[in-house]
Amino acid sequence: MKNYYYEVISIILLFLLSINVYAINYEPADDLSSCHLLSSSQLKKLSADRIDSYQLENGLKIYIMENHQLPIFSLRLVFDVGAANELPGESGYAHFFEHMMFKGSTNVPDGEHFSSIKHTGGNVNASTDYDKTVYWTEAPVDSLDKVLWLEAERLQNLAITEVNLDNQRQAILEEKLLRIDNVPYFKVASEFMISAWQGTEYDHLIIGNETDIKNATVKKVKRFFDHYYQPDNAILVLVGDIDAEIAMKKIKFYFSDINNKFAAQTNQPLVKKALNLKGKSESHFDPLAPFHLYALGWHTVGMKNTDFYAVELLADILLNHDASRFKQALKEEQELVFEIIGFPLTFEQAGITAMGMVPHSYADFSQIKAVIKKELERLRLDGVSEMELCSAQKYRQMKIIKKMSNNREMAELIADGALFFNDPQYAITALNAYQRVDNQQIKAAAQKYFHENWLALKIEPGPGVRFVKWLMEILPQSLSKTLEEQFL
Repeated sequence: MKNYYYEVISIILLFLLSINVYAINYEPADDLSSCHLLSSSQLKKLSADRIDSYQLENGLKIYIMENHQLPIFSLRLVFDVGAANELPGESGYAHFFEHMMFKGSTNVPDGEHFSSIKHTGGNVNASTDYDKTVYWTEAPVDSLDKVLWLEAERLQNLAITEVNLDNQRQAILEEKLLRIDNVPYFKVASEFMISAWQGTEYDHLIIGNETDIKNATVKKVKRFFDHYYQPDNAILVLVGDIDAEIAMKKIKFYFSDINNKFAAQTNQPLVKKALNLKGKSESHFDPLAPFHLYALGWHTVGMKNTDFYAVELLADILLNHDASRFKQALKEEQELVFEIIGFPLTFEQAGITAMGMVPHSYADFSQIKAVIKKELERLRLDGVSEMELCSAQKYRQMKIIKKMSNNREMAELIADGALFFNDPQYAITALNAYQRVDNQQIKAAAQKYFHENWLALKIEPGPGVRFVKWLMEILPQSLSKTLEEQFL
């Protein structure tokens, strides 16, 4: 079971450790007339794709989209709960159920959910982030009844027992040890990131802290489940080779008898305002780190903010491809870093745009900051070229279009649109929104968010590597660079 926040960071760190070149196929557009990736008729055709919507009397929202190309379907069951909903002392509870939902129910033994789907030839998994918890299944169409029954069964009769809780408590503590505490850079970077969100709903790790995990009780965990795992707090999406009318009858058969344990009006997330967040700068030693790592980030916006699309495009222009401004300046022109990669942390109420860098031994963090500062000043003054903006717009639209061609990712687009915007066709809205961003909005976003009030993190390795860095610094730069290329 994967966690979006962990996976994004771990991929970044593994990438940096291997110093492999990760290049997005992203080139500046040389034909500005093609900035509209889709014609108006193509957009109209996509908008006309039918998404049938229903709502059961118990509040469960259902969206069904037929796609008869292949005899398979994708089901996505999303609960409007994540780490952002956790009360003090209960961190990690949302993630607990990513595990517990597979530990059996009244009529399904522990592990049988996985094996039942596997025997159909399908796949099943789950993920937790700050704003939602997701359970998804891909399977042949003839197993739809089985999949729906399994989902309804665990929602209605999940086995929340001392044995299951203790079992998963230990599994989660081991997961934290393996995926955070003993991974180079990860523990330091994670703690720095959540400290940057202090005072908001994102000020703790999704996996939870060790004390809260150890102190979790059946009573407290069950209370969390009963509050959030209710039909009126869930969205079910089906995409694939199904008849919408028949599928709806099946869903109604399996889910309509599930009653909410709490009134709908109590089923609201804990909301704290993620506003007026400040920059900070820290330096840490990590004995597990094989070499230095520098990171810079900026508090930006959540996905519901009106500046979101301009910020996303600006991040692409600055960070997220080989022709990006920061990569060109730091890697190609100044030769201060081996590699640089941008990574977004975007949630419903807040966001951070960040980048990690592996510096050359002769490169000081202050030099890198000076180059970044100069680029930002130029950007705030002049904005971006039409060519840069055009390429960024096409790249963002291309990502959405590719998702729309895949059942599971299309189900994700529908579910996220319905959950966060009450719009199952939000993918179309986003395509248009990216297209409407102009240079003035890019400049305004740069002035508002991308300034020197940044988040700066310097992670230094153990004493041996620090000594090597000192030695390389006193050598001529050309010799240091040659040695680095041979040994690093």
